[in-house]
Amino acid sequence: MIFISSKVFIALAAVVSVATASTVSQKRQEDLASCDFVFQPDAPVDPSADFDTEFNFVIGRSLSIETGGGTFNAGSTATENADDTFNVHDDIGADGKTAEETAAILTGWVGETKEGIAANWLVLSVTCA
Repeated sequence: MIFISSKVFIALAAVVSVATASTVSQKRQEDLASCDFVFQPDAPVDPSADFDTEFNFVIGRSLSIETGGGTFNAGSTATENADDTFNVHDDIGADGKTAEETAAILTGWVGETKEGIAANWLVLSVTCA
């Protein structure tokens, strides 16, 4: 009887675990902040650099450091301006954060310098929808 009861308990625990796992929200992948940034490098940058990759790194790394967790970055797109600043659009989320919470963190970066590969980047502006 004890043997059968333990099997029932294990089976019940497995069903509860599967049911719970399927209802856990995946905020970071479904609830992304959609933001537009303006960055200025602290030194001249090579115009042939892959700036989409650069800003994926800059934004993703900085957000991960600030939140202490993982991030999901749908990808950055960057455009260089005539004044050597860069307009960047990014859709990004942080583990356990809503889009609004992530946006609040990102908009707080204005005036800060974020570490990059090609340069360090001063955040001139951030707007999130």
